[in-house]
Amino acid sequence: MGSEPGLSLDEDRRYARAILPRVSRTFAVNIRILSGTLGESVRVGYLLCRAADTLEDAWPGADLAEGFSRFLAALDGDRNAASALAAEASTGSGPELDLVAHLPAVLRLHASLPAEHRAALTEGVRTLASGMARYAGRAVRRGPTVPYLDDESELDDYCWVVAGCVGVMLTRLHAAAYGLDDAARLARRLDLAPWVGRALQLTNILLDWPTDVRRGRCYLPAAWLGEHGLAPRDLVERDRPEVRALATKLESKALAALARVPDYLDLIPARHVRYRLFCLWPAVWAVRSLRHARRDREFPWGPRRPKLPRQEIYGATLRSLLTAGHGPDLRGELRLVPAGSPSPSSTGR
Repeated sequence: MGSEPGLSLDEDRRYARAILPRVSRTFAVNIRILSGTLGESVRVGYLLCRAADTLEDAWPGADLAEGFSRFLAALDGDRNAASALAAEASTGSGPELDLVAHLPAVLRLHASLPAEHRAALTEGVRTLASGMARYAGRAVRRGPTVPYLDDESELDDYCWVVAGCVGVMLTRLHAAAYGLDDAARLARRLDLAPWVGRALQLTNILLDWPTDVRRGRCYLPAAWLGEHGLAPRDLVERDRPEVRALATKLESKALAALARVPDYLDLIPARHVRYRLFCLWPAVWAVRSLRHARRDREFPWGPRRPKLPRQEIYGATLRSLLTAGHGPDLRGELRLVPAGSPSPSSTGR
């Protein structure tokens, strides 16, 4: 999808930079430290993934399957599909739908990137959108009272299609930008890359539990709930020992994934400080967020999502600048949150 008459790539870039902080509270921060082609590729990739996420979570159209079909066609260069999707999104409001309404602009930026970058983005975004379409379509058929996922293997698969594949995409973009030719080292990075995405997704599933369940979206596997005789509606409104046990189980799974992120960082050349920090910051924020959630006596059954105070975000970010984003930063954070330790409500804090 090349340039169109009367449309400027500079205008498209200005839109992409302006919309990013409106659709992301945290990634708008760390994407800014990436420069050049890598920075633009990551920004475009994030916005494409965010557009697909809007289809899963907030699409105003009646036919979700058709929405994803158009999105995938647009990703492959179908301008009519992109225009149709943009027109439908323009009937709604909010920054997420505004992003989909400007999908043609984001796709023009995608088309302007070098071939290797385009290929990495296309593969990653297609994996994400196809997986979302599969799970979201099934959820529509089942209704809001049924958990989104059946068992732990589906939880792992869902984390792969919405986040793990993004870790692989970013790793390939980094290799393409720097011309890295150590095949064995790249292969090890690609093996570890899904853990980076999985760690952040599991953390988000836990932190978003209070709001997701109340809007009819339970990401805890049905098999987990069945072990305790719970339905999704039982996960909120009042404290239960079974709910605390499920929260601890999910937190332990998130921390186990976060523990693999330093191994990934260790494989990034020391001179690539910006990319190291880009990967490190969200993981550090995730660990800090889990610690913060433990201090909330009403989490996860209460009405709100624990939100890490900005001073903690800025403090952790500034400290990591002093060590150039090395893995020990995150290992130190993880030692402060041992997996499987009790939640605040069960210790009386």
